[in-house]
Amino acid sequence: MTMSVRLTTAAAVVALGFAGAALAAPGGGGGAGPAPSVSPREDPQAAYQAGVAALNAQNYREAIRQFRSARRALPDSGAINYALGVAYNGAGETDDARESFERAARADDAPAATRLQLGLIHIAQGNRDEAVAQQTALAQMISACDGACGDARRAQLQAAHDQLTRALAAPADAPQADPAVTGWIFPNVEEGRAAYAEAVGLINAERFPEALDALARTQAAIGPSADVLNYMGFASRKLGRLDEALGYYREALRLDPAHLGATEYLGELYIQMGELDRARTQLARLDDLCTYGCAQREELARWIERAE
Repeated sequence: MTMSVRLTTAAAVVALGFAGAALAAPGGGGGAGPAPSVSPREDPQAAYQAGVAALNAQNYREAIRQFRSARRALPDSGAINYALGVAYNGAGETDDARESFERAARADDAPAATRLQLGLIHIAQGNRDEAVAQQTALAQMISACDGACGDARRAQLQAAHDQLTRALAAPADAPQADPAVTGWIFPNVEEGRAAYAEAVGLINAERFPEALDALARTQAAIGPSADVLNYMGFASRKLGRLDEALGYYREALRLDPAHLGATEYLGELYIQMGELDRARTQLARLDDLCTYGCAQREELARWIERAE
């Protein structure tokens, strides 16, 4: 069974919008998932982008307000919790920052510098053992970073580890790096558009680790997007990281319960996981969504037929 996705770079760039606009994704839009959907009155992507703008202006209170709004849509998002942690740190609310970074660290899409940020907070608070634990965790992540992890991710983890190591080795009275501005640059929306187009080309070339890095940059720029999460799930599946793919598809469907691509691909993932009944549930959902038929419904039906 093969997974096919082809989207031209030009189409991707045209489809990628600004705050609140959808991106073009493999399989198009549509599909229901197991997570509750986001209220149509909420716009987590707009809130995220407003948070980044406030953060860049050092308006930390407004950044916190906006990132908290975005987090209500995706409470477990590594990217959103990381951004919120940076905002809390800038406002001097280190306990809340630590909690946000800890939540980010539990997510598959956490920026590589998440544990660097945690370590710097622990150093500032005099919790050296906790900072060393973050250093050890980074070393373990680097050791586990294989071909599916990718060179870019490995380099980011190494840079975070090296910076935390230097901070731990510095004298206690030495000035420490400001965690609010350390380890992560928030790209602007135009950079996000370019990263998305890059990701499309990399996926079409089956360069999936690099595609995930480009998609992470897209997400950092534009915020929550069902299309980007769908792509992240697709690339993760191709790398054999099925649990991560499941999480991305569920997040995509939380944002957009009518996302055709994520609905189809979640069904395909269930087949890979040996859960044929769940795949049939996804097919039934596509029957509801595709009143006049659609390619996603037919493709998932073929997968199920081959698996039976």
